[in-house]
Amino acid sequence: MLKDCLSDILLYIKEESWKRGKPDGIVLISNGLLMNMDYLKLFRYCNVHLSMSLPGFETFEEHTGVDNAEGVLRWFQIAHSLGMDTTLNVTVTKKNYHELFETLSLGLLNGASLVLINRFLPGGRGLKYLQELSLDGEELNGMLETTEEVLTLSNRYGQTGTEISLCAIKSPMKYKRISFGTKCAAAKDFFVIDPAGQIRTCNHSPRIVGNIFNDEIITDKAYWEIFANSNYHPSICAKCKSISTCDCGCREVANILHGSLNAIDTSINLLNPFL
Repeated sequence: MLKDCLSDILLYIKEESWKRGKPDGIVLISNGLLMNMDYLKLFRYCNVHLSMSLPGFETFEEHTGVDNAEGVLRWFQIAHSLGMDTTLNVTVTKKNYHELFETLSLGLLNGASLVLINRFLPGGRGLKYLQELSLDGEELNGMLETTEEVLTLSNRYGQTGTEISLCAIKSPMKYKRISFGTKCAAAKDFFVIDPAGQIRTCNHSPRIVGNIFNDEIITDKAYWEIFANSNYHPSICAKCKSISTCDCGCREVANILHGSLNAIDTSINLLNPFL
């Protein structure tokens, strides 16, 4: 949902960014449901990079509960006509895996500039649908291969969002159009503040570690420092030759599923010969 004061927030960020000499722009992620021309014009003025979600075309309503796939594509078209760069945000599940080529193609053909691809991450209400939405190892690699194919055909570039274990990717060096992260940036390069001012290490974490309105904004320092110092690798990964460049998938997914940040994430390949 777009907040009523969104315009004020964006204008404030724009003004403060220029004051600090860092006019790098703002990234805004939307489902496109409440988008309108006034917002798009505001985004262009504030140098907002708009990222809109398209979790499948055929399966859009099944994933979101609303029939708005064509609406999202329309706003990509209009944003492109206004000269705006935009990102197509696709979360891949077992239910939309079969139409990934078409979904990516539609987004790019309708004006999206870049692609952000994500595997389904268990959490919140998604835990109820863990088995029917989670990708297996073959599907995870198929997701990367299909994305690379579409990006090559369209002469575009993209990246994955949440980190993937390096051992899960069959041929990491073959990808030229899609980049994927294997290191967690939570509490190092970014953190998340919700509308109430509560702080989390990342947007997938359910754990509150502080509040920006407190004198000392980080109160759960022990949890914060685990991420800040990367002290969360599973013991099974300790002897892996890639441990210095891989954080073994999403640590919050491991914690949500198994109750420990040092547990195994769904993307870890237990049969990998380097473990």
